[in-house]
Amino acid sequence: MLLKAQGGLVLGKNKYLSFVQTKPKKSRGYRFFKIGFFVLLVLHLGSLYIHWDYWIFRMLISQHYIFTDDLDTLYSQALGTENLRGHFVDFDRMVMAVVTARIREINNDRYTYLYSPTQRQASIARQRETAQQVYFEALTAETGYLFVPNIGSYTRRFIADNRATISQYPNLILDLRYNSGGMLMDFHQIADLFVENNAILGYEYTRLPFFTRQIRSNNPAYFNFDNVIILQNQNTASAAESLILALQDNLDNVTTIGSTTFGKAVGQVTIPLTGGSAIRGTVLLISGPNGETIHNIGIAPNIEHDGDDILTYVLNLLEDF
Repeated sequence: MLLKAQGGLVLGKNKYLSFVQTKPKKSRGYRFFKIGFFVLLVLHLGSLYIHWDYWIFRMLISQHYIFTDDLDTLYSQALGTENLRGHFVDFDRMVMAVVTARIREINNDRYTYLYSPTQRQASIARQRETAQQVYFEALTAETGYLFVPNIGSYTRRFIADNRATISQYPNLILDLRYNSGGMLMDFHQIADLFVENNAILGYEYTRLPFFTRQIRSNNPAYFNFDNVIILQNQNTASAAESLILALQDNLDNVTTIGSTTFGKAVGQVTIPLTGGSAIRGTVLLISGPNGETIHNIGIAPNIEHDGDDILTYVLNLLEDF
């Protein structure tokens, strides 16, 4: 008869004592850890293989290129002297700056570029400062005037927070002159206040068909104006133009006055990078509800009028409506 003890002494027939070392049972979590580690190792090696050429190029140029003065000039031209941290550390940002600059030369795409940390902070501050110029006032007992300097979260919230006051007037003058655009999501929510639920606001086309989509309103219309007069000029662009198209194509009481708009029907995404930088790239082609693009064309006004007396002109025009 043989008696066993887990990891302890064993007493046999001849009554000799011996020690039996038993293997601990491995947990399920440990097996998952091994599998996960193996998967990560394979992915890492695969990534290293795919990017091998780039890493060799990066090491060769950033660490061993002999003409460092020329290298310093290249980095300075691409990133600016105040943003340099080192050849190896800044190599990726330098490549992005050079590539995006070349894209602008080839395609005249002024919207794809690398933000330096200073430029990024200045852009955010400028957008906030511009947004704070939004305001609403009553011009007459029948007509309200809404000036929207850009399309963003601040202006969108201002319109939403003041919608009860704005809606009291039968006529609305929506001033989008010098509005260079902004965020498409904010444009969608502003347009939601004007058009009926499930109305088409526009289309966003991408390289991947999966991400191409039709944009529709999500809420019942809050505003119900007799007349909506939109003021526009050559500096009205991007999301502001998309707002004009959405209102024009969904409402029968919209009149545009001014001059032909800028003609920007592309959208960008901005991705933050390390060190405060950000990369911005054009990833969308945009059209209005009718599917036609106004990129590099602009939106012609229903009535051309560029004078300084445009508000007086509009009020006189409304009397005839």
